[in-house]
Amino acid sequence: MYEHANYSGGDGNLKRTFYSALIAAVLGGAITLLAETNSALAEDGMTLKTVKERGYVTCGVTGRMPGFSVQGADGQWSGFNVDFCRALGAAVLGDANAVQIADYWLDALVGGNVDVIHAGSTWTFKRDTEQKVEFTGINFYDGQGFIAYQKAGVNNLQEAMKKSGLKICSIFGTSTALLNMQDFMVKNKVNWTIVPIVTMDGMWRAFFGGRCDVAIHDRTALAGIHAGRLKDSADFVVFPEVISKEPLSPAVRQDDFMWRDLVAWVTHVTIAAEELGVTQANVDDMKAHSKVPEVRRLLGVEKGLLGKPFGLDDEWAYRVIKQVGNYSDIFERNLGQGSVLKMSRGLNNTWQNGGLLYAPPVR
Repeated sequence: MYEHANYSGGDGNLKRTFYSALIAAVLGGAITLLAETNSALAEDGMTLKTVKERGYVTCGVTGRMPGFSVQGADGQWSGFNVDFCRALGAAVLGDANAVQIADYWLDALVGGNVDVIHAGSTWTFKRDTEQKVEFTGINFYDGQGFIAYQKAGVNNLQEAMKKSGLKICSIFGTSTALLNMQDFMVKNKVNWTIVPIVTMDGMWRAFFGGRCDVAIHDRTALAGIHAGRLKDSADFVVFPEVISKEPLSPAVRQDDFMWRDLVAWVTHVTIAAEELGVTQANVDDMKAHSKVPEVRRLLGVEKGLLGKPFGLDDEWAYRVIKQVGNYSDIFERNLGQGSVLKMSRGLNNTWQNGGLLYAPPVR
């Protein structure tokens, strides 16, 4: 074809026509690519812009999870996940109360109903690759376990595995519990019957209504449910074992990398603060007097680092710690010794103390 286009004389018009078409095609493709790139860049950062214009962060949580997210009779929400919602309000809007919280799941995030999900979502391959959401980083290490009636005559998983005919209540659809339960039964060849329930409320109604001998759920949630049964907690036992890894993570939509990074770093700064000994109680003193470079960067004393990538001021992390606390403050208040659950830190301790929590360097 190129040889034919190089004929001289009257065929020179063919040559010019060919190259004109080629140039037009190349330029057209470049313009299209540039337009698509600009469109993608226009979307990046839109969530933050929307939140600023709206004046509050919309945050989805899972309702009635003692220690993590519970709505009181006065309509106010509290808990570990709720505090991380509030931390976003402090970072972006300067006010931890600039948050609208409701009971939502991942589908509501994809549909645009909320800006972020802090609902104890397990980060799995399928969710990460098929549900058009981004997990911003593990903020709690959990595992699924069991709660059983004392009258079932089992106090731990080993005893339960020796019993045939146990009925196990399990959520299916939005939870990883049913798949974990099925895998466990196949692997260990136990003769149990699964009673699948669509919703969490439905599962607890079924279990406490006597339809099942045992229920499976995240062990931390089981501890909260058990602690909340003030009148009959002695009638139930939470097994000490877990049968799965449940890395819990906040989730955002896939269309905004800046927002994903901000949600991730709100968690990171709470961990970094604990690593550096900065607490809600001493943050002002540390801001005024610390000579440690990373502390000074974290608290916005050294200007031009933390705020610029997000279009925020450099003190957004300081506000998170001042208004909500570092990771230890948040954990102990909602789940640890300052709560009714009295949980130990376990894997959810910093790396210096034998846990898995580890913040990237603030630099």
